[in-house]
Amino acid sequence: MGHGKVSNNVKLLYLDGKSAQVQHKQKAISSGADGTIYASVDGKLALKIYHDPTKDMQRQDKLWQMLAHAPTTAGFCWPIAVVSDKKNNFIGYAMPLLDLSSCHTLEMLLSKRLRESLGITESYQFRVTVAINLASKVAELHRLGHHIIDLKPANLSFDQHTGEVVILDCDGFSIQGKNKRFKGHQYTAGYIAPEAFGAKITPEKLGIGQDLFALAAILFQLLNNGLHPFQGVSRNGKLLPSDNQAKITAGLYAYAKKPHAKIKPSPWSIHTDFPEALSQAFTQSLISKLRTKASVWQQLLSAQSLQLKVCQQDANHAYWQKNCPHCQLHQSRAKVQKKTKGNNNTSAKQPSGLNAQQQSANNQTHPRTVNPSSVIMAIIVITLAIITLYSCSGSESVIKQNNSSQSPTNSNADDTAITNDRVKFTYKAAPELTVAHSLSGNVTYKSRGITSRRDSEILAEIPFYQLSAFDSAADFPLIKYSPFGAISPSVSPEVSLKKIDFEMTGSEVAKLAHRTDRLYRLDDWQYDRHNNHAYVYNCKYSPGVCTHVTQMNSGKKVSYKFNDFSAEDRLPGEKVKMSEHSYRPWRFSLTGNGKKIVMMSNFELLVYDVNNSNKPIIKQKLPEKWADWNITRLLTVNNGQRLFISLAKSEKYGINYQGFVVELSLIDGVYQITTDFSRLTGANTMSGVDVATNLAGDILAIGEYVHPEINGTKYEFFSKPIEVALAYPVISLWQKTAQGWQPLQSLENKTLTVTPNQYNPAKVLVEVPSNISDTIMHMAALLTVLSDSKIVSDLGVNRGFMFNQRGNVLLTGIDAKRRGKFTDSKVSIYKLNAARNSLSLTAELEETYTSTNSSQKTLGLKEFTYLSAALSNDGTQVAFGWFVFADAKSDDWKKTLATQQYQLDLFNVNTKPVH
Repeated sequence: MGHGKVSNNVKLLYLDGKSAQVQHKQKAISSGADGTIYASVDGKLALKIYHDPTKDMQRQDKLWQMLAHAPTTAGFCWPIAVVSDKKNNFIGYAMPLLDLSSCHTLEMLLSKRLRESLGITESYQFRVTVAINLASKVAELHRLGHHIIDLKPANLSFDQHTGEVVILDCDGFSIQGKNKRFKGHQYTAGYIAPEAFGAKITPEKLGIGQDLFALAAILFQLLNNGLHPFQGVSRNGKLLPSDNQAKITAGLYAYAKKPHAKIKPSPWSIHTDFPEALSQAFTQSLISKLRTKASVWQQLLSAQSLQLKVCQQDANHAYWQKNCPHCQLHQSRAKVQKKTKGNNNTSAKQPSGLNAQQQSANNQTHPRTVNPSSVIMAIIVITLAIITLYSCSGSESVIKQNNSSQSPTNSNADDTAITNDRVKFTYKAAPELTVAHSLSGNVTYKSRGITSRRDSEILAEIPFYQLSAFDSAADFPLIKYSPFGAISPSVSPEVSLKKIDFEMTGSEVAKLAHRTDRLYRLDDWQYDRHNNHAYVYNCKYSPGVCTHVTQMNSGKKVSYKFNDFSAEDRLPGEKVKMSEHSYRPWRFSLTGNGKKIVMMSNFELLVYDVNNSNKPIIKQKLPEKWADWNITRLLTVNNGQRLFISLAKSEKYGINYQGFVVELSLIDGVYQITTDFSRLTGANTMSGVDVATNLAGDILAIGEYVHPEINGTKYEFFSKPIEVALAYPVISLWQKTAQGWQPLQSLENKTLTVTPNQYNPAKVLVEVPSNISDTIMHMAALLTVLSDSKIVSDLGVNRGFMFNQRGNVLLTGIDAKRRGKFTDSKVSIYKLNAARNSLSLTAELEETYTSTNSSQKTLGLKEFTYLSAALSNDGTQVAFGWFVFADAKSDDWKKTLATQQYQLDLFNVNTKPVH
C-alpha cells in the first residue's frame, strides 16, 4: 500500500519523548527504491519518507533501536528522530542534513579519470587517509554491535578536502538492539564474502564476517589505484570467470605471497609496494575466514602511513619500498602507448591476457604518462644576513612619511597604471559588498591598583581581535577573555563579546584568563572545528616570549612546549650568539583533522599528538642556512604529511628584502624539502611575505613584492631623513600539476597575479611580517615613541590573505590607512578557476571606521586599532571587524580609563566575476 502524496508538514518524535513540528521542502533531494529524501525548510535536517512505510512492520521498531544505540562520532547518516504524519502514522525518519558540497562517493576516488574531471587530488597519501578514516567508521559501528552488510564504495562518501568518510543508507544496516538484532536485507555482488555466495546463504547471516571481507576489498582498491582484489590476468591461458563475484567464490586472489595456479596479478597493480603487514592482512581477510578487524585495520594503516615516503619526482606519489611504483606504472603505460602509436585501430591494445572487464578496469585506474624529470628538486642556497630589531616588524610604526608622493603616477590610467614583463596593474570597478549583519559595542574599564603602564597598553597585549575561518554564519568560532588582576570592567563582566548575535550564534571555544605572569597572543590563533577547541600562543611577560601552544575549551587547558628556552633573557636585536636551545621566534599550525600540532622556528621543527602534550612525536633540526630568516607562515596539508613554510628577511626599513617558500613532506618519519619555490620558473626573490593554500594543498598563493626602490627623501625617523625600501604588494598563484608546481597562467600565457586594484597604486613600505614571541617586546619598545593612534598588526594586500577550502575564492589581506580618527580599510574577493586559468575580481569590501573615543577626552593618550577579516570555508561569506583599545579621561578628567570598542560586519559574497 503506497503512502500517497506527502504533506510537507510532519512531526518529529525523539528518543526522550519530546516532539516537534517541521516543514520540509517540496522538491526532493534524492529518491530511491525505498524512499525519498527531503530537506527541512530550515536546512538543518534531512527527512527520509518511505514509499510504503507498512512494507516492513519491524522498521519503526528498528529505528527506535537505532536512536538508542547511535554512534558517538560523526560520519554516519544516522537517524535522530522518527517521523510521523498529521495523523501520527509512521512514515520515516529524520537525520542531520550533511553538507556534501565537497563530497563524492568513494567510486569517484577509485577512478583516475573521475578524479581528474572532478578536481579530486591525485595524492596517494590522501587515499591512505581515506582508508584510515573508513576503517575507523566501520570499527565504531562494530563496537556497538551493528553490521553494515551492504558495504560498498557507492554507499560511502568522502570529503575531497579533508578525507573524512561518511557512511550512507544506515537504515539498511543490521542493527543490534537492546534484546534483539534487526536484519539488513541489502547486499551487492562484488563485495559478498565467498562463504555466503558459495553456500547460497544471505550475507547478513555472516554478520561481521561479511563487513570485514567487504572492508578489505575496498581498502585494497584504495591502496591499489582502484584495482579490485579479484581482478587479474589468466595464467597459462586458463579460462577465468567473467565477473568479480564469481572469482571471489572461486578464491581467485592473485596478490598473495604464494602464487595462484590460475590467475596472476594485473600489470597495473602496485601491490608489491605494500608493507608485509598490509599484504598479510589483505591475504588473510580475502581468502580466509580469519579476517582482520576494522579496529586493527585502523591501527595498522595509521602506523604504516607514517612510513610512507614522498616521491622525489612527483609529490603526489608516496610509497613504502625502495622505488616509486607510481613512476614505474607511468613508464609502463608510456611504453604501451608508444607501441600502439600509429595503430589504425581506434582503441589502444592492452597487455595480452586481459579480458574485456579487466581492460575496462584498467582504463579507469592506471595513470596517464608523466615526465618525472620535469620536476625541479629543491636545493636551497641562501646567503646569510643580519636581522636587526626593526627588520622583524613595525618599521612603519616608527617612521613617518613626508607630504611628497610615494611613487610615480600615470594620469592616463583607464586601462593600466604600471606595466612590465611580470605584472600588470589594471583598474576594474568592482561592486562594494553591503553589510548583511552587524554588531558593535563599547566597554569601559577602571583601574584597580597601581600599575606603571596605562590600561590600554595592558589590553593591547591581549589582542583577541583576530577572526578565524568559519563554517557559516550559524557556526562562528569565538574566544572570550575574562580579566582579573590589573583591571576590572566597570560596565560588562567580560572584556570581549558576550556573544555574536547578527543572525549568527557565537560558538565559545575558549575563555582566556589574564594573569600578571602569563598572557595569550591571538595574532594567529587556530580553531579545531572537529573538537571545538581553540589553540593559542601562551607567553610570559618577562622577558616577553611565547613558550607554549595552549589548547583551550570550556573546562580544560593543555599546553605543548616548543623549546627549552635556556636563553629567555636575550632581548630581540642583541647580537648575542645563541645556544642550541635558545629562544627563537616560531609559529605553529594545527593539522586539518585536529589531531597534530606542528611547531617551527628557523632552527627546529616539532610535532605533537594533541592527545599527548608530554613529548613530541617528531623533533628535528632544520637547515643551518635558515638561521637568519624569519618564519612568516607555517601551514599543514594532508593532516601534516606536507608543510608549506614562507621565510623572509631584510635589513632596516625593508632594505635588501629577500624571501622564499618551501614545501616539506614527511618521508621515513622526517620532514624533507620536496619543493623550493625560489628555484622554479617564474619565482620571485622578494617572496615569502605570506602563504595560503586550499585544503587539498594543490593551489598556493604567495605574498610578494615587485618593483622595489630605495627612497631616501620621503621618510624620516625622529625628524631625520632615512632610506627605506618601497615596492608594490602582490600575490602570485601556483598550481600543483603532474609536472610539479607551476605558476598559474592565463590563456594568453600571462601569470595570474593579484595586484593593487586601483588607479595609480602607491608603493608601500617593504616589511618582513612580525614573528610570534618577540612581537610583544617589540610592541613595548614602540610604545615609548608613539604618542598618537596606531594601526596594530601586519596588514597589507599581500599578507593575511586566505583561500576557501576548495581554493576557488581568494580573500586578499587588508589594505588600511589612518586619517586622524578615521581608519580606511579594504579587502578584495577574487574567483579563481584553475582548470580554466582564469582569475576574476568579484567584489570589494570597503569600510571606514571611526573611533568615538577620538575626541578631546583622549587628547595626548594612546589608542590602538586592530583590524581583521576572515573568509568562510565555503567562500560564501566574509567577516570583517575592528577592535579599538584606548585610554580615555573620565568625565571629571581625574582618572584615566581603559576603553574597548568593536564592530563586526558579516557580508554575503556573490562570486560572479566582474565583467
